[in-house]
Amino acid sequence: MLILEALRAKFGDALLLHSGTKAKPQLTVIDGGPPGVYNDALRPRLEELRVERHLGDATPLDIDLMMVSHIDDDHVAGLLDLVRKLNERREAGQPRPWNIKRFWHNSFDDILDNDDVQVAAPASTMSPASLSGFLDPAGSRLLASVGQGRELRKLLDAMALDGNKPFDGLVLQEGATKPVTIGDLKNTIVAPDKDNIEALREKWDKEIKPMLKKEKTRKNIAEIAAYVDKAVHNLSSIVVLIESQGKKMLFTGDGRGDHTIQGLKAAKLLKNGKLKVDVLKVPHHGSVRNVDKDYFETIVADHYVISADGKFENPDVPTLKLISAARPDDKFTIHLTYATNEFNVPAIGKKVAQFFTAEKNAGRKYGVKTRTTGELSLRVALA
Repeated sequence: MLILEALRAKFGDALLLHSGTKAKPQLTVIDGGPPGVYNDALRPRLEELRVERHLGDATPLDIDLMMVSHIDDDHVAGLLDLVRKLNERREAGQPRPWNIKRFWHNSFDDILDNDDVQVAAPASTMSPASLSGFLDPAGSRLLASVGQGRELRKLLDAMALDGNKPFDGLVLQEGATKPVTIGDLKNTIVAPDKDNIEALREKWDKEIKPMLKKEKTRKNIAEIAAYVDKAVHNLSSIVVLIESQGKKMLFTGDGRGDHTIQGLKAAKLLKNGKLKVDVLKVPHHGSVRNVDKDYFETIVADHYVISADGKFENPDVPTLKLISAARPDDKFTIHLTYATNEFNVPAIGKKVAQFFTAEKNAGRKYGVKTRTTGELSLRVALA
């Protein structure tokens, strides 16, 4: 079997990938959504899987790989809640409901070789409060998530899940790197790459870190905010190509489109300038900020999965237009984690619905599917 589930994760990502066989199933969890998603969808779905597999109270559900694509509240919060609960049960000597066998996580501190514990402190120059008014929403969420990433790393250390095995430190793409095989999944890291991380570290050490020690001025606060806004989507977004049973799926986090294509080229994954995949998890919840026409012309998918509920204007109609323009063949399906009439921001849901209506009226025949009301997830079954 090979089934992707995109949970109802509000404005974030929470993905489950089922592979293997019914007799020997394999489970991969990528991201856990923003606050509230753990209790609303992630935990209930994992509990359903325990029941489906007839596991007793003393037998944990195996999670073969759990991964945070990057430190951002709408990706990390749900998994942090999950790991907190596991650690509480471990300390109390209670049975664990699930067993994480491997965890991949690039924390803010590890990416920047940063040992300044004051980075996200309330009084820090680089705190969300200090930069208020200078940051866009994504930048604010990143800084608010620095502490979450730090806590997650400490909990993983306590549970002996540190180290990003088999990577030596950060989960990185380094040219034609060898895929990591986990069960029946072949995982090839596409981004981030070493050069981009080194550039971020150099700027941090030479320009940003000294500013943190200076007296706060409007100028240096604006410069720090500009750094965060520019770097937020490529600080740590792990982009991974997963292959199994002859199928390919590209999971992108909030990765920038140009960095993803750069990584695909470096890893020698393009054929005739293109990558054909069965599933593309559209980056950054369908924000046009991360993609362009070349992105969708290079990465050609049968299924485009967008996890968004209208917040922060995602998915952007211009992104949907780019997909449509790149795919005149109509042999694809766009999947949304919320029906347009259930968007958290009705005005965005209305715009998206109007776009699809206009496409249909223009003769377009590609598929559009949404999560069924009341269901925990939408599912894309590949095998």
